[in-house]
Amino acid sequence: MKDGHMRLKQYYLFATLCIISLLSAQHQHGGRGEGRPAGCEIYGMVIDSISGQPIEYTSISIIDSDKSIATGGVTDSDGKFEIEAIKPGEYDVKIEFMGFSPVIFSDIKLSFRDQRVKDLGTIKLVLSSLELEAVKVLDERPIFEFKADKMIYNSSDDIVAGSGTAEDVLNKVPMVTVDQDGEVSLRGNPNVKILVNGRPNRQEGDVDNIPASLIDKVEIITSPSAKYDPDGMAGIINIVLKKGKYEGFNGSFKVNGKHNDFNSVNDMNGFTFYSNYKDEKFNIYSSLSLNNRMRVQEGYRRLKVDDSYMCGYCYNYNFDSEGDRFGNSINIGTDYSINETLNLNIDMTYKNHYKTKENNQFYLHDGNKPYDAPGKAEQSLESEDEGNYHFDTYIELVKSYDNPDKEIFFSLTHDIGTDAEYEALINIDTTFIDELGSVTEVDFNYKFPLNEKSKIEIGYDGRFTKSDETMQLGLREVDEDLIESHDNYEIWNFDALNDFSYSRSIHGFFAEFQYQLNEKFSIKPSFRIEFVDKKIDFNYTFGDSSGAPSSTYIQYLTDPTTTSDNISISEINYFPDLHFTYNITDKKSIQF
Repeated sequence: MKDGHMRLKQYYLFATLCIISLLSAQHQHGGRGEGRPAGCEIYGMVIDSISGQPIEYTSISIIDSDKSIATGGVTDSDGKFEIEAIKPGEYDVKIEFMGFSPVIFSDIKLSFRDQRVKDLGTIKLVLSSLELEAVKVLDERPIFEFKADKMIYNSSDDIVAGSGTAEDVLNKVPMVTVDQDGEVSLRGNPNVKILVNGRPNRQEGDVDNIPASLIDKVEIITSPSAKYDPDGMAGIINIVLKKGKYEGFNGSFKVNGKHNDFNSVNDMNGFTFYSNYKDEKFNIYSSLSLNNRMRVQEGYRRLKVDDSYMCGYCYNYNFDSEGDRFGNSINIGTDYSINETLNLNIDMTYKNHYKTKENNQFYLHDGNKPYDAPGKAEQSLESEDEGNYHFDTYIELVKSYDNPDKEIFFSLTHDIGTDAEYEALINIDTTFIDELGSVTEVDFNYKFPLNEKSKIEIGYDGRFTKSDETMQLGLREVDEDLIESHDNYEIWNFDALNDFSYSRSIHGFFAEFQYQLNEKFSIKPSFRIEFVDKKIDFNYTFGDSSGAPSSTYIQYLTDPTTTSDNISISEINYFPDLHFTYNITDKKSIQF
């Protein structure tokens, strides 16, 4: 009886242990409450596919049949997750973390009868790149950058270059100088071509009407390839103006003034107003600027002349000059994105400019010339008409590709303007010039890579120039035969009028090949051919009051027995070019 009782107790103990074990197993993956489980469950672990480390805060989304999120959660510090209390049904599970490709488990069926708990196991996330619609990167550019074929001065990043005009900016650029009269020289040579946004500056190198606050950068090309037309053999200076690059409406207003020993802000001042509006398709920009510049220069000079004609003598004199310049400009333009790879730019600019200048020279000693007695003064005047203007219209179409070395570019430019001015050497000569001119340019460029180390660019440049000019001049000359008598000097007068008409068309074709042999050494051969047609017409009248000879200028260009002359020229010009570049460092290179 006792043995039976013991066996019965052992049976109950074994049954109790079994029931406890089953309940513990059920509680491990079932509801946390007592009684029947509250719902179904999904669990698993997320790790980095490369390092194998767990990824904390990974997002887990349980998506039902109508594509809405039913529930979800995040992983813990061990990369584990456990989503409970899920209603029976069919679900997708999306697992995602920033910087990794998402993982989706589809068509997971949960039910109390068949599959109440789903173990997704260890899930490995793979790193991926992010594609953003727009990224703004703010970085500080160096003030000076050295490229293979040019040097760049980033004036917009130079806090001291934001006032004044382009002349003030150019004076900060190595190798570039601007003299008192506004003439720009590159390495001491004034035969330099000045571009604004890659287009020729129409005012013969005068950049005083461009506000410094509108300049983004200046590019200095000391050895242009055959891609560029041959004007400006000393090199090319390209002034790049700012364009709006921020979303929405923005703008700026700047006022500048200067003071020195001769003048103050009432004579040296200016302002610039700039505005821009940008959205997804359009970028509209405009500017209005005005600048007044008064220049005064004083000095002393000694000029020695020693040749058989002049008999040898010296000029010693003091001098002073005072010049006043005025310029204003109005610009409006738009960039329009036709699609992701095709962009249109339309830009119109109106400029008004004029100047006056007076030079005085006071001779101190002039060798053996009795009529140039000590203390004699000489005065000259220069002036430009207040009605001088230039109106420029520019249209540009650019087709871009995924490869930045591949591009199709087309542009059309038309500029029309007037230039009326005079120069006079008091009591000696006076010249008046009135000019109406226009320039039309057509450009087409196609550049494309041949492989990773080489690329080629081909293009066409059309330049069409017309100019009608009237020049009137008068001479008053001293008769040196009567100089010794110190009597009233006999003079003769000469007057001439030239009507000058000029037209020129240039069709230029070029090809440029660039090959990068290695990281240090590259070669760039190029070739340009131009077909040129020129036509020049002269119509002139002249006369004198005392039988003096006719003008040397007219004698050289025309037959003195006629009153008109025509010149026609047709020619073909070739411009081969070869560049070698060796990059020593990022900022040092040797060019040949």
